[in-house]
Amino acid sequence: MWNRCLLGVLVPVALVAFMALACTSDEGAATDPAASGVATPTKELDGRGDSTTAQIVDLRPLGTSDDRRIVDDLGREVLLRGANLNSLGEYWQGDPDHPPTAPATDADWEEMARRGFSVVRLIINWSRVEPERGRIDQAYLDDVDAYVTAAGDQGIYTVIDMHQDAYSAFIATEDAAECGGDPTARPGKGWDGAPEWATITDDLSTCVTGDRNSAPAVIAAWNHFYDDTDGIRQRFVASWAAIAERFAGRAEVAGYDLINEPEVSRPAAALQPLYEGLLAETIDAIRSAEDGAPFAHLIFVEPAVPAGDPTLGPIIPDPAAAGVETIGIVAAPHNYAESIDTLGLTIEETFDLFLGVSEGLGVATWIGEYGFWDTSDETLAKVHRYAAAEDTHALGGAWWQWRQVCGDPHHVTWGEPVEGEVVHLNVVGCPTDVDLGPNEAFLSVLGRAYPRATPGRITDLVSDPDTGELTVEAAGAPVGVEVVVWTPTGSDTHAVSTAGLESLTEHGVDGGRIVIATTVAPDWRLEIAPAE
Repeated sequence: MWNRCLLGVLVPVALVAFMALACTSDEGAATDPAASGVATPTKELDGRGDSTTAQIVDLRPLGTSDDRRIVDDLGREVLLRGANLNSLGEYWQGDPDHPPTAPATDADWEEMARRGFSVVRLIINWSRVEPERGRIDQAYLDDVDAYVTAAGDQGIYTVIDMHQDAYSAFIATEDAAECGGDPTARPGKGWDGAPEWATITDDLSTCVTGDRNSAPAVIAAWNHFYDDTDGIRQRFVASWAAIAERFAGRAEVAGYDLINEPEVSRPAAALQPLYEGLLAETIDAIRSAEDGAPFAHLIFVEPAVPAGDPTLGPIIPDPAAAGVETIGIVAAPHNYAESIDTLGLTIEETFDLFLGVSEGLGVATWIGEYGFWDTSDETLAKVHRYAAAEDTHALGGAWWQWRQVCGDPHHVTWGEPVEGEVVHLNVVGCPTDVDLGPNEAFLSVLGRAYPRATPGRITDLVSDPDTGELTVEAAGAPVGVEVVVWTPTGSDTHAVSTAGLESLTEHGVDGGRIVIATTVAPDWRLEIAPAE
């Protein structure tokens, strides 16, 4: 995670330059909305109903529109909001008494739904997909399938993320004395990613002098991967094909994040054609595996960033050079402004940078990672600002992350477990992995009201996590299409008013309500406010 200090500046430029978008929109011409008024729901519910979100909300196939939005097959704008989940990752275990991950439980999935999640970014690793060369571990894909199903059973999409950090869990310093010759060097922790058989380090040093990607062994491994030494890159592509074949036609899978935070391991100009080739081969393999399915999944693409050596420069992929069909490809930058050093950019400036570049190229944007890790007043003010900026731009994203346990390499000091509390969306007490429960300070903001599915284009979205108030307006909607809104409030405390909508229904679910209404005008508005 720590190489992300560079992503706030470099990610949007590199990501968006790779993508162009071509699709049609179902939007109609804007007209005046119908007269406003407080609509009468067909059910009076208190937000504690017996229904589940999945019983009310359909997870429909997703695609991209020609005006830079993620949309479903009805043309509705879909906001994917939730968290990263690392339970199925294979991370380096620096302390034999503390595993680096913990399985997600039924209670976890239920809590995500109770907080209004519409997505999880599910971390998987190549090392578990293909632990031995040429053997796809179908039992592991069964595990992935079970998580996808568990999320879907709660009305939650899954973005399957082929995660890596510092290339592999199999590059780590075994003896601190190995780093003694260089006063700037320190032992390198292992991380996650490639299988051991695809980790070629030339026996170089695992010691780091800066970012976790700075170890010579890590740089060598990346170079061998890009160069397809012994065909290892082709096996990575084949692993993605196996995943895509398994989940072809599964609407509860939003799409595939091809590779998390790939490293620039040589000067960008030299690496660029190799990285473009990797992306093209992987996308082609996924599309071939999906051939014959009723729809193609979204592809989320990240740039290569020089975290280990910033002087190498970022990769800016060229779609023409890559020869990639770009329909259904989404830019997925990580916005760690003001939580990890981002060279001085604010949260708002980083969003503006992402969207400014995206607008010029016509690409959809989704924030694959963001997050904060303490609940001080200063940090909570940033969390609220992030939420407000996310709403201003009508964006989705995945918080880093749902839970991290004491043995996670993000926390383990080389050879020692972490002490104290690990603060994410759930809080864990270390070193004994005590579950201290959901982090209400964060989850109350992440779980604020928002439209899950919006006919037309969102023109105004304001959601106050403190008061439960929501205003959402849209333009250019076809008539007769359902709006789907999540709110953590109950009808006993908060009323719904609408303009340009009819047939309002409120469905009580654990933690809040799903509000559904049907458009009767191209322009419409829905408001939720404290009842008088």
